[in-house]
Amino acid sequence: MPPPPRARPGAAHAAVTLALLFVIGVGHTTAQDPSWTGPLGPKALDFRVPAGVVSPVAQADDLYFAGDAEGALALLERHLEAAPDDYDVLWRATRAAVVLGVLEQGSRPQNRWLDPALELGHRAVAAHPGGVDGLYWRGAAHGRRAMNAAPRYAAELAQQMFEDAHAILELDARHGGAHNLLGKLNYEVMSMSRIKRAMGRIFMGNDALSAASWELAEHHLERAAEMWPELVLFQYDLAELHRKRGSEEEAREAYERVLELPAMHPPDERLQQRAQDYLAGRDDG
Repeated sequence: MPPPPRARPGAAHAAVTLALLFVIGVGHTTAQDPSWTGPLGPKALDFRVPAGVVSPVAQADDLYFAGDAEGALALLERHLEAAPDDYDVLWRATRAAVVLGVLEQGSRPQNRWLDPALELGHRAVAAHPGGVDGLYWRGAAHGRRAMNAAPRYAAELAQQMFEDAHAILELDARHGGAHNLLGKLNYEVMSMSRIKRAMGRIFMGNDALSAASWELAEHHLERAAEMWPELVLFQYDLAELHRKRGSEEEAREAYERVLELPAMHPPDERLQQRAQDYLAGRDDG
């Protein structure tokens, strides 16, 4: 269902996801283990606290990567009561809220998390306008919330997602998370009926809607999967694109890659189950 230029995650990338859909920009933290890097954020040490003291950042990362996004969010929100402008806490809180929305079923339960995620994302970007993690997770919140919005609001959110993704690429042209955001945006717009797409372009036209194409969807989703190949979400999104376009062989290959990867982030096991269902013929789409 939110992360300075970085190398690929497997090398020394210290940051995003999910979205899901999901980013980089470690700020004042240092990655403990390169295997934790990627668009859903690093598992990090926080050198702003005395030796031997576990920071809220480290505690929240432990909870998040253990699958407890709600516990991570609650801990981060408590810290924000005392330090409301802490960027490293704000973008992680945005990440947790986005993931909780992704994991819910139905638009209302999802929006219960996604609306706060938008507000947290705005605060993160305000606290550090050049922070890639904040931009990524705010963009992810825009995109997920747009899927549950009325047409005019959805168009506004899509444009904001478009702008956040391009702002990231100006800072880091190889940011897999930004490419994934743009790929998903193009995928969702092109999945609309021709009539809805035309009406949207005429009456709510913006760059996000008017420039969309299947070619751009494929380009950006392939770039995301190539740059950060260890992320379940990015391989899954590429598989879904191939499936939508009728490229069954490419879809199966991408779904198989989904199953080969370790599940690191809360939505990963659900995505892997969907990939398994497709490969086993239990999902007719």
